[in-house]
Amino acid sequence: MNATFYARTSDHGYETCVEHLSMTGCLAGGFAQSFGHLDDGLLAGLVHDLGKYSDAFQRRIQNPDHSGLVDHSTAGAMLLVQNGCPLVSMAVAGHHAGLADFGSQGELEGATYSGRMNKAFSAGDRNPLSLANEGKVQLHIPQSAFQKGTKLVSGTTSMDGQPKEQSFYTDMMLTRMLFSALVDGDRLDAEFFTSNRENRAEHRLLEHLKERLGPEALENGQMPTWSALRQTSLAMSVECDAEDQSQIERLTKIIENKANQYLNKPNKKPLDIKRCELLAQCLAYGQNTSYGTGLYTLTAPTGSGKTISSIAFALKHAHTNNLQRIIYVIPYTSIIDQTVSQFEEIFGTDAVLPHYSEAPYQLKDESDMDETDLKRVLAAENWNTPIVVTTAVQFFESLYSNKTSRCRKLHNIANSVIVFDEAQTLPVPYLRPCIRAITELVERYGSTAVLCTATQPELQPLFDESFNSGSVQIPEISPFTNDDRDSFRRVTIKRIGDVALDALADQLGNHEQVLCVVNTRKKAQYLYNRLAQDDAEGSFCLTTLQCAADRQRLLSGIRNRLDGGKTCRVVSTSLIEAGVDIDFPTAYREETGLDSIIQTAGRCNREGHHSASESMVYVFSTEGGCAPFLQQSIAAFRTTANSHSDLTADDAIHTYFKEILCLRDGNTASKLTGNDALDKYRILPLHRFDENMPFATIAKRFKLIDTPTVPVYIPLPDEGARLCKQLEHGDIDRTLFRKLGKYAVNVWPRHLEKLQSVGAILAVGRGKNDEEDCFILRDPDLYSSRLGLKLDDATADGIFV
Repeated sequence: MNATFYARTSDHGYETCVEHLSMTGCLAGGFAQSFGHLDDGLLAGLVHDLGKYSDAFQRRIQNPDHSGLVDHSTAGAMLLVQNGCPLVSMAVAGHHAGLADFGSQGELEGATYSGRMNKAFSAGDRNPLSLANEGKVQLHIPQSAFQKGTKLVSGTTSMDGQPKEQSFYTDMMLTRMLFSALVDGDRLDAEFFTSNRENRAEHRLLEHLKERLGPEALENGQMPTWSALRQTSLAMSVECDAEDQSQIERLTKIIENKANQYLNKPNKKPLDIKRCELLAQCLAYGQNTSYGTGLYTLTAPTGSGKTISSIAFALKHAHTNNLQRIIYVIPYTSIIDQTVSQFEEIFGTDAVLPHYSEAPYQLKDESDMDETDLKRVLAAENWNTPIVVTTAVQFFESLYSNKTSRCRKLHNIANSVIVFDEAQTLPVPYLRPCIRAITELVERYGSTAVLCTATQPELQPLFDESFNSGSVQIPEISPFTNDDRDSFRRVTIKRIGDVALDALADQLGNHEQVLCVVNTRKKAQYLYNRLAQDDAEGSFCLTTLQCAADRQRLLSGIRNRLDGGKTCRVVSTSLIEAGVDIDFPTAYREETGLDSIIQTAGRCNREGHHSASESMVYVFSTEGGCAPFLQQSIAAFRTTANSHSDLTADDAIHTYFKEILCLRDGNTASKLTGNDALDKYRILPLHRFDENMPFATIAKRFKLIDTPTVPVYIPLPDEGARLCKQLEHGDIDRTLFRKLGKYAVNVWPRHLEKLQSVGAILAVGRGKNDEEDCFILRDPDLYSSRLGLKLDDATADGIFV
């Protein structure tokens, strides 16, 4: 066979199919080696574009303007399923459009994997694999290679031999991981050939890989043997591991030096001594070889230095156990900036990747980015960086996704230390699927998970039912006893019963500086209006009816007034509880979950300037009702408060979480499985054998933030107005919606309908997914930076035209 087949073209020439498939195969195999599936990854990469050997594709690459699109992924998927490698076949079939639902085996039409395969095989001599037969010959993959490919791995019995619910869970997660390795390898080689970006972290690796394979041979279409490709892929994996270990070792030395500065500091205060005990214990546990990869808890009170201590454990543990990176998972974007700043100050910007929608580099046009920004944009695609700081939404939705962009990074989660900050905030409606995902990463992907919080949720029964081995030991890293935690006590929590809103406003007015957190935006606005009648300058309201830009500005003003000893009375919804670094002498909290009440308490006497007995957090109930989703939390709080005098004690916290999660007597209530409050959207039942691997269905259903609210953009001067004008004119680029995010107010459909009915908002363009309109506020009188969007005041009389 003398013909040369090409995979792609660029300004500097053509890439042969041999080069692209060899490079992608070695990359995907090396990435998959991190979780023990080198052969699967290599197979996926070698055949993923097998259809490019067809005459139709070669005509297209020579004359793209006069040739239509050519399906070039089905041929490889057919070859794999034909040779008994179904999981790799599904990954190959989806490497462009995403993982499809498997479907039923008899399908001949539709978007499912089965429909696609059956239709292809029924095409006789004109099927995609036959049309690409010359590629099959040139690749010359031995039958022994297919035999090494993974078949279905999910069992139907537990470790003790007893029957268990049949599930494709492990197979589906492995398919996503192989899909991830393939997509990353494919994208990296494509970018390397077309643009050769030197600011890509893998640039040197790609150069070394091409040198090992032999550039001239690849360009001449000379396919290496399977054995040579396998050895090269393994060598690439070793090189990746060495680079990762070098990075972890360097960062470990940095944290050791930083820790020694804390530990050796003279004249430490009592609280500093306790913080140093936690830090020393985390360092000791991290370097202890008997503490291998697994599941750990780190339970330490607010103000004990959990962030630094947890990253110290993570790095030492990664260094001791040859792990590749640290992934710090944070529940709210409002906390991330603070954590990223701490890590950047210690380790430098090159070592830390903040991956969330409002990260500064995500809001820049490429022309405005510096070298660090450009590196971060690339690293965000696959998380190839030593420390990743991301959101729980990004982390868990990626693990259940079927999309190429979301899944590309998954293989780099293997062999990592994953720290779940504020672990008590794991979303209850998705708790079982989240726990199952953590379990899978720990059991089969060499990862360590750390549940880090001041209020440790009672998750033992859920982990016991998720781990294949049944009951699991979860070591606690923190050295603190109950008495030790008392030394960090900075407030006294007191229940004061029912209080009318007007009476509450009077009580708040008696304090010079006070924080009050309520459950609804309407109550917050009402209390603010009452307080502002007496002192408009010293009264503040914080709700999601304000855009983030205004909330940030108001918080800055609040801090200045608190620091200056000026009058400062703040009424807020729960958004202020999410790690906002602010310090009030007194706080009020409407009844809600105990974890949220403790979070509010963390905004009171935060710096410990006063005694706990004089730093009061008053818990009250009031008229106006509450949202249905809070009713269970309030009921669990009342049950706990009626039986425990100290609501911050460990036993009270354990009681609360047992109530809220229905975990009583060490078991899940009634041994509920599937469609219960902890798996509200039936994610785990979709993994049963009889569901036939519905990847796309699961991805659509697993949305941690799944509210029907719609953003209305506020044209604040000057940037907000400019961005809204850009949106109105349809001048939309990659970063516009990210930039607009801080000028958005999310409103419920009934409020949106009211605003539309009176002409208060302008519908423009199309939304992010080209499915719905975007909305810009037209009536400036309906928005106040001090109060937010005035939904109740929208009338046709005040419309600005």
